Parts: sequence; structure tokens; C-alpha cells
Amino acid sequence: MARLNPRELDVLNILWSSDREMTSTDIVNEMRGLTQSTVIAVLRKLTKDGFVEVAGVTHSGKVLSRTYRPTEESRDYIAQHFTEDYECFKNVISKSDMCAAILRVDDNPEKTKAEIAKLKGILADYEKNL
Repeated sequence: MARLNPRELDVLNILWSSDREMTSTDIVNEMRGLTQSTVIAVLRKLTKDGFVEVAGVTHSGKVLSRTYRPTEESRDYIAQHFTEDYECFKNVISKSDMCAAILRVDDNPEKTKAEIAKLKGILADYEKNL
């Protein structure tokens, strides 16, 4: 499967960051430089590829608009490509250093603590299965 282009990743990132389903207009309003026609084209492609799904229909002014949400497949895709990218650099940066760097990206201490707790569980399960 080919990699997603930067605009496709921008739209997916906006959808992942939202706690609600979004219309194309909502997405345009979230990021400068995106036009309605670009977002509609990107959503059409992402829907066709299974990375986004139509969540419903809502009124947007006087017209009906589709609302969209990302699929689990889109998260799996990103995880797969992240892993493939890490493969290229595994001799340069260790898994523990990579994990530490990723944890430093988030500036929300509560979210970071929750992630650390999840990681502890994952590592304990992984260690049991070795």
C-alpha cells in the first residue's frame, strides 16, 4: 500500500484530534491552507481507501453535509509505517530512547502518566511471553 501524502495526513490528523465527527467545512476551519475542494477530494480518497468513514449527515447552514471519522484501519496503517520507519533507524536509536523521546512530545503530565501506565502493562505482558 502506498504512503499517504501530506494533505491526506493533515486531514487524518485533524480527524484524529477531534472528539467529534466532522464535516468537510469543520476540517477546512481547523487548518489554514486547506480549501473546501481539496478537503472534499481528500475525504473521497480516504473513504475509498478505508481510512475514513461517513459517520452521518447533519445540517450545515441550509444544506445537508456528511460527517466523517477516522477508522481503526487508519491507525493501524500509521502504526505499521511508523514501525517500518523505525526499522531503518534501529541501529541508531534504541527502543527505550525512542519511547522516551515520544513521551517527551506530549506536554500534558496526566496524559503522559496514563501512557506510562499503559506501557508498563504492555511491557509486563511482553516480558511474560518471552
